[in-house]
Amino acid sequence: MPNTVSYASRALTRCFVLFGLLLLCFLLLFVVYVWAEKQIDEANENRVISIALLQEFRQSSDELTQLALVAVASNDIRYKQRYDEILAVRDGLAPRSEQPTFWAMPEVQTSSEPLGRRRSLLTLMQDAGFTSAELTAVTTAKQRAEELIRIERQLMNRLELPGLTSTERQQLQQNSLFTLLSAEQLQLRTHIMQPLAEAFVQLNHRTEQRVQQSIHHAFWLRVAFMVTAFVLCLTLYRIRLLYQRLLGAPPSELAVFLENFAQTQSYRPLRTQHIRPGSILGRLLATESRLHQQEQQQQLLISELQQQQQYLRALFDSLPLMVWFKDLQGRFLAVNRKFAEMLQLNVEQILGKSDADLFEPEQALQHISHDKDVLTMDQPDQLKRQLTLDGEARWLDVYKTPVYLNGHSLGVVGTARDVTVEHNAENQLRLSASVFTHAREGIMITNPEGLIIDVNQAFCQITGYSAEQAKNCTPRLLKSDRQDEHTYQQMWQVLHTQGYWAGEVWSRRANGEDYMQSMTISAVHDEQQKVQHYVGLLSDITQQHQQQQQLEKIALFDQLTGLPNRNALIQQLHQLLHVREKDEWLAIAYLDLDGFKEINDRHGHATGDKLLLQMAQKLRKQLATYETLACIGGDEFVLLLPAQTDCQQGCQRIEQLLSQIATPVQIDDWMLSVSASIGITFAPQPDAVDAEQLIRQADHAMYQAKQEGKNRYHLFDVDKARSMRGHQETLQDIRQALALEQFELFYQPKVNMRTGELIGSEALIRWRHPERGLVPPGLFLPAIEQHSLGVTLGYWVMERAIQQLAEWQQQGWALPVSVNISAYHLQQPDFVNRLQQLLRRYQQVSPALLQLEILETGALNDLSHVQAVMHACLRAGVSFALDDFGTGYSSLTYLKRLPAQVLKIDQSFVRDMLTDPDDLAILKGILVLAHEFKRDIVAEVWRPQNMAKRCWHWGVSWPRAMVLPGPCPLPILNSGAITGRRRNNGAAQAPYNQTDVIQAPTRL
Repeated sequence: MPNTVSYASRALTRCFVLFGLLLLCFLLLFVVYVWAEKQIDEANENRVISIALLQEFRQSSDELTQLALVAVASNDIRYKQRYDEILAVRDGLAPRSEQPTFWAMPEVQTSSEPLGRRRSLLTLMQDAGFTSAELTAVTTAKQRAEELIRIERQLMNRLELPGLTSTERQQLQQNSLFTLLSAEQLQLRTHIMQPLAEAFVQLNHRTEQRVQQSIHHAFWLRVAFMVTAFVLCLTLYRIRLLYQRLLGAPPSELAVFLENFAQTQSYRPLRTQHIRPGSILGRLLATESRLHQQEQQQQLLISELQQQQQYLRALFDSLPLMVWFKDLQGRFLAVNRKFAEMLQLNVEQILGKSDADLFEPEQALQHISHDKDVLTMDQPDQLKRQLTLDGEARWLDVYKTPVYLNGHSLGVVGTARDVTVEHNAENQLRLSASVFTHAREGIMITNPEGLIIDVNQAFCQITGYSAEQAKNCTPRLLKSDRQDEHTYQQMWQVLHTQGYWAGEVWSRRANGEDYMQSMTISAVHDEQQKVQHYVGLLSDITQQHQQQQQLEKIALFDQLTGLPNRNALIQQLHQLLHVREKDEWLAIAYLDLDGFKEINDRHGHATGDKLLLQMAQKLRKQLATYETLACIGGDEFVLLLPAQTDCQQGCQRIEQLLSQIATPVQIDDWMLSVSASIGITFAPQPDAVDAEQLIRQADHAMYQAKQEGKNRYHLFDVDKARSMRGHQETLQDIRQALALEQFELFYQPKVNMRTGELIGSEALIRWRHPERGLVPPGLFLPAIEQHSLGVTLGYWVMERAIQQLAEWQQQGWALPVSVNISAYHLQQPDFVNRLQQLLRRYQQVSPALLQLEILETGALNDLSHVQAVMHACLRAGVSFALDDFGTGYSSLTYLKRLPAQVLKIDQSFVRDMLTDPDDLAILKGILVLAHEFKRDIVAEVWRPQNMAKRCWHWGVSWPRAMVLPGPCPLPILNSGAITGRRRNNGAAQAPYNQTDVIQAPTRL
């Protein structure tokens, strides 16, 4: 049996040695195999680099030729500079990028890679391992390329010769291009590429052969690697068999047996008939059998001891006190659950530890010192001690006694009871007594019926009553006549409902003196929420109350007159606005003294102050008690006159005040008189207004009264103010619509009456409102007619119209557009400059296609300036039309002085021309004037077919008479619903269909 174990041990040792040698060979083969794979990668990388270098030489040659062609064709120095840069980098005269070089034209080259060293392509090829034959081929190609470069440089340099005329330079460029594109140059470039192709074939063969050799070596290393791995696996299997033979059982069964054996558990599932005698597992089984018998005997004894211990632990943990037992070294041998809960630990975490492990150093030292005293005195001891755990202080009643066994001291047994609640209650009582005695606020305590039980010293000092005088009395002892009974009733009502009251009341001292008192009363309830006591805190705030009143007087009253100031006025006005009756009117009058400044300057400020005082008194006498007079600064007063039946009654009151103010007054030796300008406004108003707005309205009306001559009143016009606000809102809406691009242009076609041809259009603005829909111009243009916003909108219309002309020209249209310009816009100082800027921005648009229309009545304001502006525009190529001709005041003057080529007859003359002889006569007269002054006519018509028939019989020769149908959006005009004219060999296309004219024109 021992020989079997020894044999297996020696064989296992030999196998381990063999396994180590094989593993070493395996690692060496793995390293060599990795090296072979790396050789393959290096061969492939060298192949890629070498091919890239040849491609770079070939690409750079092509790019040089292209740059030479572009440089000669464009005569741009940048291409020649780029030519030199590529050549310098290829020849190693300039640093090259660290990344692979990609040649590009200057316009598209945007990379800014870091530059490296100066290395020529031949040097890089030598570093890449090119053979001598390959380098010879590349050198041959480079020599041929240098000949081509010489020719290209010569051709580019010829263009830079000084003194060449433009014709000679163009001829030289053409000859140079012919030279660069000639068959000789093409043949020379072909000779350059032939040796490069030979080098590429040699390079491809060499690098491919190197790669194949590396792959062959790696294959055989892989085979050797796999064979070695197979032998390693066989060796491991042999080691496993020998190991199992030595153990006597499979390793898994042996591991389970040892685990259970270590845990003193019985294990019998092993099949002992397969276990070799003398093996490790056989010997372990014999030992386990002996230990199992001993274990059964010990288990019986342990079971009895555990049962007794459980009884003792249950009794120990059921005690309401904290109990512990420590040995002579101070280690805890036993503690109950109550003690562990106090320390917030488990019992097992405490056993074996000392006081130093469980408590702070100072507390642990106290416990150890007390234990030594008990052991030394050999008798029990009791004391009260504070213990701090997790920042919380607790008080314990501790009892300790020594323990003896057979005359020998074993340690100390201790018990403790938590008395924190009792201790805090005692401290709270002492603190409450101290606060009650030393508090600076007066404190009184009453029973539920309100009889005073106790008071502190501060109460006696504040009220003047002693404690004996106050006890058994109610708080009415302090009642003052200055405080109404309602306050006390409300106080007790709040106390009964909320259990708390705080406020300020007037009280009376024992000597009969009144004082202001701040008081807080709280109800104290028991567990059943029944009132046990009332506790009142009071303090004397008489001085603070007086100071507060003084500050309020300064803040709310004028220092000179004693009248309410602006702050008090606003407060009073707020109240009147809320308490006003439904059918009553409230008059607000803003009064300013006329001539007061002259009196103040002539007689001095003292006299002026006296005059203000007398005026204030005079006005106050004229007012009822419910009416308010306020001084809001200097000689300005405001009167609030509520309970007015109507506005007329309020105005009558103001007239009475004006007559009283005008009465002279005696100031010292002077008889002085002043008048007043008064602005009046009334509430309520259709729109909601606050107090500040009403005062501003009255102030505005007062200034109107001064402008009207003083010594009068002016009534604020609410409707006019609302209209002004609406005007401002309209301006804001238009400004916002312009920013949001809500405006668009409609185009009103102009048609030749004789031929029906579409010969132009008029741009008319429309507002496409997101809520109101399409808004016509008559609803918003009048609001900005004399406003700078109208100028901004006018420039917007001009720019959009010119932009549309540009788009039509791109589509082949040549349709003139006229734009309406207000007189205010035309008279702007920068009008001509702004128009010229727009025309320069759209240079493709002919200025003759743009026509500006001005109203006859608008130009009348400054005819000379308008004439100068129109002449400046005509010089720029823009024509003019005179809109609504015949409705102004000086039409003949306009025809003579204004350079307008087109007259637009207002539709008021044309609409009824077929039925009204007067309109027809006026229209004929205008046509005669236009014919004599050589002006074209545009008529705004209602029924163009009937008008055309009548005009043909007038006998007046007018070459460009036109009609205007209704406006339409741009998409309809572009879609072909209205046929335009295109420039097509100078011939006009299909004429305008007059049956489409069904809508009267809508004017701007």
